[in-house]
Order: sequence, then C-alpha cells, then structure tokens
Amino acid sequence: MEYCRSLKFEGEPNYKTCLNMFDCCMQRHNLDPKVPDYTWKQNRLHKDKEALKNSVLNVIRKKPVRQNAETDAAMATNNNMVNSNTP
Repeated sequence: MEYCRSLKFEGEPNYKTCLNMFDCCMQRHNLDPKVPDYTWKQNRLHKDKEALKNSVLNVIRKKPVRQNAETDAAMATNNNMVNSNTP
C-alpha cells in the first residue's frame, strides 16, 4: 500500500515491483499462483443466493395484514349477498 500511495498521479508504476509484491503475498499465504482459485466469487454468489432465498421465505411466512373493521363488514355483506343468490 505504501508503494501505491507514494506514486504520483502522473507516475508510471513499476509493474515488476507490483507483481513481485503479489507473488510474495501468495507465497506467505501458501497459495499456488498456477491454480486459479476464485472461491471469493463462489462465496459471494452463495451469500446472494441465500439472502434472496431468505427474503422470499420471509414473504411467504408473513401473515396477511388484517383489514379494518369496516372493510371486514363490507366483505361479509358482499359474501352473504353472493351466497344467498346462488341456488
């Protein structure tokens, strides 16, 4: 980070130095540079999928909002009218 921050806006980075820093970091963490390991992407996709699944399940589990008493009475009256007109 110090190297990157020390660069001027117009300055050209030393790419060999940058690559060497990445190589050293990978060696410190016992990562093989020849094996492309993109588990970070898989983990992110898994988390997004789980979040979507949970939000859908929350919607499914949510109880319907109770309507006010006037609307309930009007619906009951309408249902009684429909039921009384059917043979």
